[in-house]
Amino acid sequence: MTTQASDVVEQYYRAFDLHTDGWQDLVSDDVVFDGPVQHARGKAEFVALTAQFLQAHRNTQVLSRMADGNHVATLFEFVIDAPTGESITCSVAEWATVLDGRINEFRVYYDPRVFIQAFGLGD
Repeated sequence: MTTQASDVVEQYYRAFDLHTDGWQDLVSDDVVFDGPVQHARGKAEFVALTAQFLQAHRNTQVLSRMADGNHVATLFEFVIDAPTGESITCSVAEWATVLDGRINEFRVYYDPRVFIQAFGLGD
């Protein structure tokens, strides 16, 4: 089970990083995404949010991945392009839960201050 959950998350990020649609098939219809700035409930909302993020996404560098049953924790860095053209590296800790071969929950933790400022999400 540990290997299976980790494999699902690895496949998700492989497709995500290549900007192919395969990542969409690896999330459940009732997926929940919670981060410090954005939240999504259900696949349609999550796909819309992620597709928007992928417009700025350039690279994902996985630093570490640990699995325990259906739970997979990943430490990584996203490289994203801000609307200003500036390249930003964002360190992220993520906990994903995999059920029935699909990710049904993402809990993402990062310092949102630079992200908020670069994308004009806060005052």
